[in-house]
Amino acid sequence: MAKKKIFLSDQKKKDLEGFEEIFDLIGEENTEIRSEKEIQIEDYEIFDFLEKETLRLEKIDHFFTTHLPIDKRYSQTNKLIEKEKGDVALLREELIDELRREGSGLYQFISNLFAKSFS
Repeated sequence: MAKKKIFLSDQKKKDLEGFEEIFDLIGEENTEIRSEKEIQIEDYEIFDFLEKETLRLEKIDHFFTTHLPIDKRYSQTNKLIEKEKGDVALLREELIDELRREGSGLYQFISNLFAKSFS
């Protein structure tokens, strides 16, 4: 069963302060007493939420109608993947060259390992 709402002006609510329990006894079970100020605040909160939600939905719409078609038409994915593969290959070569150097830590570790194994 839906709540029955009673709307009171601020003055009437102030005059009836302290008698809330009596309203519970006299009134129906699901009765809610609210002032006009509370209703205005609730209306403002709903309006504010709807404005923010509208802005959010407009941004989503703009994204889907503008940015995604551009990305599909002028995709950079394959070019970026190729560039990264080239960068990885270059780094791998530099790393291997650095590790092969006679003074590198890996070279010394392997030398010590073989020296201990054969002695």
